[in-house]
Amino acid sequence: MKAFWRRLVALAAGLTVVAFAAGAAAETQDCHGAPSAHRLYITVEGVRSERGQVVATIYGQDQHRFLTVDGSLYVWRDPAQQGDVTMCMFLPDPGPYAVVVFHDANGNRKLDMGVLGPREGYGFSNNVKPVLTAPSFQSVSFAAAEGVTRLRIRLRYP
Repeated sequence: MKAFWRRLVALAAGLTVVAFAAGAAAETQDCHGAPSAHRLYITVEGVRSERGQVVATIYGQDQHRFLTVDGSLYVWRDPAQQGDVTMCMFLPDPGPYAVVVFHDANGNRKLDMGVLGPREGYGFSNNVKPVLTAPSFQSVSFAAAEGVTRLRIRLRYP
């Protein structure tokens, strides 16, 4: 009978380790990019509907690549949901970055533009509100810390 209880306790301990590892793996799977010790969590506020996707683009410290074609480090998409959407990305290192997000409500994988600017909800890190021109890298850049960095970006709809 003692052997049964020892095996049961050993089995329960093993399942606890497996459950803990699965929980850590699930948290890692929620982040986009190559796993690293540094994560960026972005809470995108004010998504108007669950249609389409929320898209985030991150730029590194080279300010000359900011908002240029093929200038980003990474682009990732998560399903939209009305209200707030939290997105996660692994960062290669701490340092300066800039983020642009938008709600691709029609799912065409691009930010639709009109004569007066974006036709879909968009936002920049530091919640910079551009006036007649795109913001500068300096105005939207933030310093990612060791470990976890958290941002809140409010979408602006036309």
